Amino acid sequence: MNYEVEAEERNHQVSVRRAPDGGWCVSVDEGPEQHVRGQQVGRAEWMLEIDGRLRSVGAYVDGDHADVQVGGYAVHATIIDPRDKALSSGEEHAAGEISTPMPGIVVRILVELGEQVTKGQVLLVIEAMKMENEYKSKVDGVVGGIHVAQGQALEAHTLLISVEAE
Repeated sequence: MNYEVEAEERNHQVSVRRAPDGGWCVSVDEGPEQHVRGQQVGRAEWMLEIDGRLRSVGAYVDGDHADVQVGGYAVHATIIDPRDKALSSGEEHAAGEISTPMPGIVVRILVELGEQVTKGQVLLVIEAMKMENEYKSKVDGVVGGIHVAQGQALEAHTLLISVEAE
């Protein structure tokens, strides 16, 4: 599996695969692969063997966020979900205009023209790549335009909904 991880204000590419003899093979930013085995020894503590060296690692994971401490060095990391990244990178025409970065089908429209919405509120659901994706308002405001219909097939970069910011 490949992951994009943000740590210390930089994005890193992390590759993780099962090792044939147990444990994991891990590579960061296409660097050399390291063989890692581990065992949880406490609620947020692991004993890891990394290329034959034992290390105590503190790790607190909350969803896609992790706080890790190794040898007195603390790192806060966020795993970047590729779907969320694709959805957030849609071409926005203005602060309140929501578009889709990929083709799909409109499954549900959850708001009406003129409706008051809040930032983060789900406005509609699009099915793309056999997954349902929620599109949320980026601003507080009023729905000023619904540019698609339920069941409609969409091309990438289609304008979906316009929210007039307050």
